[in-house]
Amino acid sequence: MDIAQLAAGQLLDALPSGAYITDCDRRILYWNKAAERITGWPAAEVVGRSCFENILCHIDKDGHPLCGKEYCPLHRSIVTDRAGDEPLLIFAQTRSGRRVPVEVTVAPLRNGAGRVVGGIELFRDATDSVSDMRRARVIQENTLRCPLPEDPRLVCRTHRISRDLVGGDFHRIEHLGGPLYAALIADVAGHGVASALYAMQLRALWEDLRPELRDPARVCSAINRRVRAIAPDEGYFATAVYGTLDVETGRFLYVRAGHPPPIIRSRDGGCRSLSENGPALGLVEDFSYRALEEVVAEGETLLLYTDGAIEIADLDGREFGISGLAEIVEEAAAGAPLDLAALEDKLLARSGCIHLPDDVTLLALHRPR
Repeated sequence: MDIAQLAAGQLLDALPSGAYITDCDRRILYWNKAAERITGWPAAEVVGRSCFENILCHIDKDGHPLCGKEYCPLHRSIVTDRAGDEPLLIFAQTRSGRRVPVEVTVAPLRNGAGRVVGGIELFRDATDSVSDMRRARVIQENTLRCPLPEDPRLVCRTHRISRDLVGGDFHRIEHLGGPLYAALIADVAGHGVASALYAMQLRALWEDLRPELRDPARVCSAINRRVRAIAPDEGYFATAVYGTLDVETGRFLYVRAGHPPPIIRSRDGGCRSLSENGPALGLVEDFSYRALEEVVAEGETLLLYTDGAIEIADLDGREFGISGLAEIVEEAAAGAPLDLAALEDKLLARSGCIHLPDDVTLLALHRPR
């Protein structure tokens, strides 16, 4: 047999993975046999229709619809002219309405002149591999749940996007009594199950160190020692910012341990970052951290975030960095609490990514005027 004589449709039908091809408007042009088997949708019912036309109706692991333009992996591939560099877990809708987890890879399709004319999506049924991870996700979410305090002197908002079903970001906001609040954001090295287990260990350390929470330097020094004891030879570490905020005076006493600098958004919309830094937690044995002080004035917002919010490349391949994140923050309404979900939308829209490549956690503390 001359392989070169086989039609593209024959090659796609031979794949064990589902495959479909769309034009730039995501109108389905081809639907292979495995796609029929996995979803129950026959080619005759989907070819010629748009993929967002109540067919697959992809949602992400958090239940968010992906058929809007920015969050659709296939659309992102077409508009960025980039193939996905790794499978993305999403949940597709079968013809019967049942949700099935699938691992998706996407790529743009170009004509002979090199112009993008459509895209291709390959997907495989991931039901078996996802089952245990979904249970682990429930356990992690219940363990790391962080109810936000209600206080007219402080508006607290958080937003977390995990790259996988479980993630390595950890945060806490807690009232310590009177005008004092504690805020911690931490990012464990790596991804997936190992980082998730370390994040849960940080939750246990938080409880153990509760008597010390008013002293950021002592807390971070103690976590550093404990983390070194957990995995001294694994090269394990976590970056973190921990601080206490007095909501009456605005005094923010903090330690930054290898973590991206907090951003303070002023009343007029400008941003400044806190630059002093110490080593990541667990990296240097018996390190004694030193607390620094800043003032968050009335009408200002303190934004803590993990590096997934700044280590994102734009369409030209340039990393956002702190200045890129600050630029997006400055576009929000001055003097008001930040809309963190909208901030995530803008990060993805300006990126050259199919999806955000790392866990992202955003934590905002706003002092109303």
